[in-house]
Amino acid sequence: MKPMITNVTLIILSIATIARAKLAPVPLDEHGDYTGSDLIEWINSHPQGYVHPSVRIGRATPGDPTSMLGLYVSSAPGTAPIEEDEIIARIPWSHLIGPGEEYQKMNFQFSCAEIRNLATELTKGEESQYGPYVRYLLSQKRGTMPGEWSKAGKKFFAKLLDYGDLPPYEEEWVDDYQRNWIQGCNGNPDNDMEKFAYYLASSRDEDSLMVPIYDMANHSNDAKKLNTLSFKPDKVGKSFRFEASRTIHPGEEIYNSYNRCNPCSDANFNNCESFSSQPTPDMFAHFGFIEQLPQYWRFDAAEDDEESDEIEMCLSQKEGGELEVMWMKHGLPDEVDFEFLNKHLKRLQEMYLNKEKLEQKWVLRDGEENVKKMPRREWDMIWWYYEELTRAIDSAIKYAPDEDAENDEL
Repeated sequence: MKPMITNVTLIILSIATIARAKLAPVPLDEHGDYTGSDLIEWINSHPQGYVHPSVRIGRATPGDPTSMLGLYVSSAPGTAPIEEDEIIARIPWSHLIGPGEEYQKMNFQFSCAEIRNLATELTKGEESQYGPYVRYLLSQKRGTMPGEWSKAGKKFFAKLLDYGDLPPYEEEWVDDYQRNWIQGCNGNPDNDMEKFAYYLASSRDEDSLMVPIYDMANHSNDAKKLNTLSFKPDKVGKSFRFEASRTIHPGEEIYNSYNRCNPCSDANFNNCESFSSQPTPDMFAHFGFIEQLPQYWRFDAAEDDEESDEIEMCLSQKEGGELEVMWMKHGLPDEVDFEFLNKHLKRLQEMYLNKEKLEQKWVLRDGEENVKKMPRREWDMIWWYYEELTRAIDSAIKYAPDEDAENDEL
């Protein structure tokens, strides 16, 4: 029976490769950057669809693979700004991938139907009614979120976090796919496309909807950068609207917030349709990136058998560049909390001193095959997170709340 099971698994795992092979190439500019021209045309071809003519899909610096791919207002001569309250994109219901008739605007729970429908469309490839969007989604890299990493990458990241002592906590990334999809939705553990769909939805959907164009906007909670609002369909059959919250000038990037309603945000709560409030570590677990300042950090200094002892703070930057910490009134640290933070800061700094030796042990060299090692990309992401984590802990220690200073609290 073993050879038969292996063959079936290989056939299923090859579905994504076959789907990609049958796809038309995604549109690229002269620099080799994705332009989304087919996606824009597809949306605009629908009577209810609209993408503002000033929108540009591409990189901040065309041709530079290190610059961000996202949404921008074109800087081409004669380009009009997108004015406040103007529609950036209106995506008709027929162009959204979601749970179908099960959709409810105020339901923010994980949707099995959405993942299943997404996996179905991805498997269809070019035959999907969402062709241009599916083409784009299938071109996305895998392995960007910790839950997708190699066994070695997960093991080392867990070690960095002291096996659940520091965020993101393990329930957010170690077994979320197994728990949510395989067990919660009776998913097929051998279906590679289902797994791909799960992580795509985790990192790109708006509650239970996959929304083209909108999901290309990068994240920021910086009040000077954030310039949009989003409005989900009121009910099945209605469109998704993405609008400018202020004038967005030619050359500017179009930003969205993935956790607009966290305690560190200045957002108007009435504009928080998804009520997303994830802390910065959870953002890394679910989206595969670390948000720039301002950041929302939440630590739990309690032992496993104790009640929660949360420390909550906002980490931001003043005009002059100095860091600033604001504490949640219900999450102020005490002496035990500072012992916890100091212990971990010392441990993490000691790990950094051994980084070169650890790299030799844990990172794959070019051409090397070793299941006990991780790809360079995962290693770099872990140490990127290390920098942000240690900065947050160090700031929490340095900027301990002054008992007499009410403005240290939120």
